[in-house]
Amino acid sequence: MERFSQALSRYLLYIVPAYVLVDYFLRLSGSSLLVSLWDEILFILIAGSWVLHIAVKGVKPSSGGLLIPLLLFYSVVFFNYLAVSGEPAVAMMELRAVIQYSFWFFLALNLVSSKQQVKNICDLFLLVGLVVALYGIYQYIAGVEMPAAWVDKAEVGIRTRAFSFIGSPNVLGSFTILNISIAFASFMASSNWIKKRLYLGTAAISALCLVFTLSRGAWLVFFFAFILLALWLDKRIIIALLLVAIITPVAVPSVYNRMAYMLSPQYVASSSEGGRIAGWSQAVEYWQGAPVSGLGLGRFGGGVAIANFPKSAYSVDNYYLKLAVETGLMGIAAFLYLLFSVVRRGKRAVDRASDPYLKVLGTGILVALIAILGHNMVENLFEFPLISTYFWFFLGVLLALPLISDPKMGVEQDG
Repeated sequence: MERFSQALSRYLLYIVPAYVLVDYFLRLSGSSLLVSLWDEILFILIAGSWVLHIAVKGVKPSSGGLLIPLLLFYSVVFFNYLAVSGEPAVAMMELRAVIQYSFWFFLALNLVSSKQQVKNICDLFLLVGLVVALYGIYQYIAGVEMPAAWVDKAEVGIRTRAFSFIGSPNVLGSFTILNISIAFASFMASSNWIKKRLYLGTAAISALCLVFTLSRGAWLVFFFAFILLALWLDKRIIIALLLVAIITPVAVPSVYNRMAYMLSPQYVASSSEGGRIAGWSQAVEYWQGAPVSGLGLGRFGGGVAIANFPKSAYSVDNYYLKLAVETGLMGIAAFLYLLFSVVRRGKRAVDRASDPYLKVLGTGILVALIAILGHNMVENLFEFPLISTYFWFFLGVLLALPLISDPKMGVEQDG
């Protein structure tokens, strides 16, 4: 029973890297019930087999040093649900969206137990990401029709933006950054020249897809992430970044046009009238009405609010501002403390990983997670189950690295 439960949970865990394709093909099936429940069913199966393994073997679960920050955040948003939110059903939908996906962190942290398992998970994710990137590139070349709202009316010369199986070019941008970072880190870590070429090719194809998303926010956080990668791994990466920054706008004029327009007075005027700037300004006004407690979960700025209050709600395109308006200073402070702890523990896990391969791979994962956090400043990425699942899942993989490198070291606990 012990071996069966352990093997079941670990093999089921391999489905998570393929989340984007599994979810897409289930959506094609037309079963709305299956689409909405499949990831919960998968989580229950993995968690159940893991709990059974713990009960049989008596293993102590690990929190990777994040138990206190997580419990603090959970407590604050649950208090908001009880004390502030006037419509329990709506608030419960948002509470679920805010908290649920972070549970993947605990499963990955406690079930990833070997270097080979980490490599298998990352390689599977890279293969899935390669398929996603190739389809996105095809969309851009073929000029697949896109919603008019994806570009400003004043912008010219943009036929389409890649969105692949994901359905959003901005979400695809963050997904490809995660893929590029892991692929490039795998390239740097591997000593096998065949694998190095495969990893580098995957990174290059994913980078091309990132260009074709025409997501300015994703471009900016990509460069920030790779500057960190250069500082932590190899400063020669900065030379490659400079070459990319020079060549890409020439090879793909849409890139230059998008960036130039963002710096123009026309963009500022348009954004102030009905774009991000206008949305952020309105959000700040709402927040001033209830600065400490917020308006209540599900009341503003995201998918739950739009679904329940379609006449007044809108997407604020800044997850932190959205959370601040809904949960007030208490909620955003608890969340920022959690994210600070995430980055601190992630960097510590990389530093404490004694295996050179895992240290480099972990650095790639860490900079990608930081990039996702940065991209959330101009998008509501954590509202998408795809990104939330990958973020928390790979965070669990990251914090498991010290124990994998040296089982005697263990994973640092809260203290």
